[in-house]
Amino acid sequence: MRFGISSLVFLPESLDSALNKITNKFSVWEVVCEGNHYLDVKNIKLLRDAKEKYKVDIVVHAPFADLNPASMNYRVRELTINCIRDAIEGAYELDAELVVIHPGYIPELWKDLKEEVLDNNFSTILKLVEIAEDYGVKLGLENMPNFPGVLCQKAEELKNILNEIDSKYLGVTLDIGHANTVGNIEEFIDELRNKIIHIHIHDNNGERDEHLAIGEGKINFYRVLKKLVKIGYDKILTIENKNLRDALKSKEILLEILEDL
Repeated sequence: MRFGISSLVFLPESLDSALNKITNKFSVWEVVCEGNHYLDVKNIKLLRDAKEKYKVDIVVHAPFADLNPASMNYRVRELTINCIRDAIEGAYELDAELVVIHPGYIPELWKDLKEEVLDNNFSTILKLVEIAEDYGVKLGLENMPNFPGVLCQKAEELKNILNEIDSKYLGVTLDIGHANTVGNIEEFIDELRNKIIHIHIHDNNGERDEHLAIGEGKINFYRVLKKLVKIGYDKILTIENKNLRDALKSKEILLEILEDL
């Protein structure tokens, strides 16, 4: 397995500043396309040069903060598709490993129209897969934490979408911390095992999405990593903590666990 770090840690800073701090510390950089890290021409050139110089791999996390793939407003859905299209095009330019995408959510106003919202969510994801197929870029649909109105919290929800779309360009970005707020992580892995193409990893106490360093919450990472090894997962683990210090601590602990397996 390879260890990555999310640029979310450095989001208030420029991407250039962030890259200077993680050089030689992680072999994979996951760039979150928000704010100063949006994949515009300048940042794509910066990442392309850094990738060649430091021999790292890139994962792109599509924008999500102000977007909703499931919106009842078609203009919001169009904006969502266009913003994520930018991320897919940027990933293509960077020869990135994949693009992580979030599902949508149900605003309180539309809670009685859940089926229509779910249809919108599916249609948007299907359109994004079609775009990704055109560019030859894989998408990782991320499972969400236990939070009111957010879709794709349970493994079954993701599995249904992937089975319905059935594209080699769509898989699951399994967020271990998110899964822990919903239920049993090992059961989550079992249900999605052959669909997992990427992992986000961080700790929590089971109730909130805290993004703690490994060992500061209640997740049994020995059992989680053992399960991942058992199903043959050998791809990227992107560490998503609140600061670089925690991310480096998490990496060290995870390496120790893997050595003991």
